[in-house]
Amino acid sequence: MIVEDAPAVAPVGPRKTLSWLRVIAVLHSLCAVAQPALAGLYLSGVVDARFIHGRNGDAVIAFGLFQLIAAIVYVWRGRGHRWPLWTAIALFLAENVQMPLGIEGVVALHIPLGVSIIAAQVLFTVWLFRATAYRRRP
Repeated sequence: MIVEDAPAVAPVGPRKTLSWLRVIAVLHSLCAVAQPALAGLYLSGVVDARFIHGRNGDAVIAFGLFQLIAAIVYVWRGRGHRWPLWTAIALFLAENVQMPLGIEGVVALHIPLGVSIIAAQVLFTVWLFRATAYRRRP
């Protein structure tokens, strides 16, 4: 009698929800990292870069909202870790404070907050690609 191996068991965890969160977080990170480059172009004399910096800021906030929604789904439906939801909320709120500061020209707050947002977003995205992100919460 031939005994077949048991079928491979898919890892238990938030696979689909994590995949969506990863895609959105990468796009969000790319837009956020582009912001200082666009600001630098403007400060170098490329006047049109200010407009692009503003539109890219709109994209950052939009991806921040999408990331927040994806984090809610990751935690709620995928039963993933809870802290990514709190991180997504904090980033979304910080980005919504960041934009008016830039529009009003309050660079003393706009620049350090922007650096903090970029650092947090990139670290958040890196964590999403670690193996621990696959684990369900108890």
